[in-house]
Amino acid sequence: MTGIETVLLRVAGTAAGTLVKSLLARAPGAGLAADPARPAPRRRKPPAELGDSEMRRLTETLAGRLGPECAALPEHERLAALDAVGDGFAALGALDAKALFAADLDPTALAATLPPPPAGLAPAAEALYGRLIRLCCAHAVEYVTTLPGFGARADVELVRRTGELARAVDRLGRTGDGTAYAFEERYAQYVARTHGRLQLFGLTLSRSHQEWPLDVAYISLAVSGEQPLLPGEPAAHRTQLRAEQALASADRILLRGPAGSGKSTLMQWLALNAARQTDGPWSTGVPFVLRLRSFTASGDLPLPEEFLRAGGVPLSAPSGWVEDLMLSGRALVLVDGVDEVPQRLRARTETWLRSLVSAFPKARYVVTTRPSAVPEDWLAGLGFATHAMLPMEQRDIRAFVEHWHAAARVQGQEVDAYEASLLEAVSSRRDLARLATNPLMCALLCALNQDRRMHSPGPARSCTTRRWTCCWSGGTRSGRSAGSRGSTSPGRSRSRCSSGSRTG
Repeated sequence: MTGIETVLLRVAGTAAGTLVKSLLARAPGAGLAADPARPAPRRRKPPAELGDSEMRRLTETLAGRLGPECAALPEHERLAALDAVGDGFAALGALDAKALFAADLDPTALAATLPPPPAGLAPAAEALYGRLIRLCCAHAVEYVTTLPGFGARADVELVRRTGELARAVDRLGRTGDGTAYAFEERYAQYVARTHGRLQLFGLTLSRSHQEWPLDVAYISLAVSGEQPLLPGEPAAHRTQLRAEQALASADRILLRGPAGSGKSTLMQWLALNAARQTDGPWSTGVPFVLRLRSFTASGDLPLPEEFLRAGGVPLSAPSGWVEDLMLSGRALVLVDGVDEVPQRLRARTETWLRSLVSAFPKARYVVTTRPSAVPEDWLAGLGFATHAMLPMEQRDIRAFVEHWHAAARVQGQEVDAYEASLLEAVSSRRDLARLATNPLMCALLCALNQDRRMHSPGPARSCTTRRWTCCWSGGTRSGRSAGSRGSTSPGRSRSRCSSGSRTG
């Protein structure tokens, strides 16, 4: 063998070895997609996260693979469905390993955090939207699991979760007889019973019309969010997303909205779902509902061991139970009504929240307020994401009316005629549609339509309409008006839950 042949063999052997090593080292992915689509051009270095441009490219690629299912749609409907998918992922934010770990690497769980099809899509375009959302989630998980650092990140996440589980088991074991676990079950049942219904005050309705089961009456409402602009553009623009989507994206939320917009009902819904451990944001947490109107005196705000007493819960927890939940991150602290704290005491409220977050950074927090009470960036320094409750759109109003009457049917009431008449009225009359843009006023219309036997206020009763708006949106917040205790909700006309919680 000549020297040249020897050199060629060595070079060939080195090249082959390098190729084999690269093939063996290539991350195979999770195997969730038979033919994974590339979200970025091959000439680019694989991005560590999937942003707006990558998800829109992925959507286009997967839509092209659907063939007849996509080609059968008119072009404008196909483009509208693709744009809606891109907008949905943009509102969700960039997808990286952390975001997918939060969804347990489950494409179905990730898809559930995306908004429903926007209003205006044709049925076939809605079907395409749903199909593409599911496909994009599967391919996104597949892609992220192929990234070079994913294996190490997964190992870290596994160790972290295993450690949290071990510490939770250790805390349970320290009680010896499972006292903490038994109390948590008892507390969850109490929360589910006390926050499971909505009760109306202030209307001359018969007793049977005053209560609704929350899980039937509740509808998802829209909140504002921020969507980054294109690379190189300095700001972000406002977008909208479902409240559940916003809650799933952050551990600390400041929720702003006017009276009757559904803030307190959303808090009640969070507490109920956490207690029942049903699907949804923070469903594995243990809720503590703290109504700030109960702390308007100059005394100190409650520490964790005082949460139950401060929330009016007549149960005695095992020693250290609440603090353990706060430390582990399972506590869901729902602080309702900053605007009900006198102006002179709001600095005290901010100091209290700051101390809680500093001492228990893993706990989850939701704080509600009217916009006029505090600046939009009031808690931004503590890592709170700010969202604003948005007015109900036509589809939200229809959904509210349908849920309200469905809740009445659960109680055995015959309401089909009332529902049909009101749906027709809010669709055809602008004055009623404008009136029904928040849950409080929409609930009033439902209740009065039924109680007055489908005689909704006509245009000649505009004075009455204005009085409703003034009285129920402003004058009853303090609870000093007769029958105004309570909060707003789907099925709540100035409502509160049967445990005495009020919505704003």
